[in-house]
Amino acid sequence: MQCQHRFAFDPYCLPLKTCSNRYIPSTPLGRCLAFDPRVPHGVNRVVGTNDPRTARVVVHGWFNEPEVCWFGPWDKANQPETTATLDESLQPLVETLGSGEIGRIVGYLAARVEVDEDGCVDHVFAVCDTIQADVEDFRGIIGYDEADRPVMEDAVGDIRLNVYEALKNLQFESGPSGRALVVPFAFE
Repeated sequence: MQCQHRFAFDPYCLPLKTCSNRYIPSTPLGRCLAFDPRVPHGVNRVVGTNDPRTARVVVHGWFNEPEVCWFGPWDKANQPETTATLDESLQPLVETLGSGEIGRIVGYLAARVEVDEDGCVDHVFAVCDTIQADVEDFRGIIGYDEADRPVMEDAVGDIRLNVYEALKNLQFESGPSGRALVVPFAFE
């Protein structure tokens, strides 16, 4: 049976007997095969070398719950206080995102924040950005500009701008250069 490609897989749409056995076709060397893990699947047993430099590598993994990741020479003794300060500094952003003022979005946004020696934010950029407007909450025209032209809602742009502004205004303790953190935002 050939593998079926589904973008919105509903595990209840197929009878149990149909779901119990799936064939994953082999891929040519150097290619990555990604699939919906909700579909029951398996791979054929591989025989041959046990040397990982010449063998096929299969990576299985699940993401952890998103959490702030700290990179570089941060003071480990002060990390709980730094994390509490970060949480407190981002509270107005969280309230704005949850208030409903901005249209709903879905997806994941992880922003890397690079910090200079003075504790000021040097750069902010997205390392992962899958956010999209929620089509069920699209508001269309939200107002008119000075020339009486309609202003369309851009929830994704509004979210990105709010996140960027909040992260750019963070202030940390002074310390060595090379410090960075990745702040995750999951929108469901």
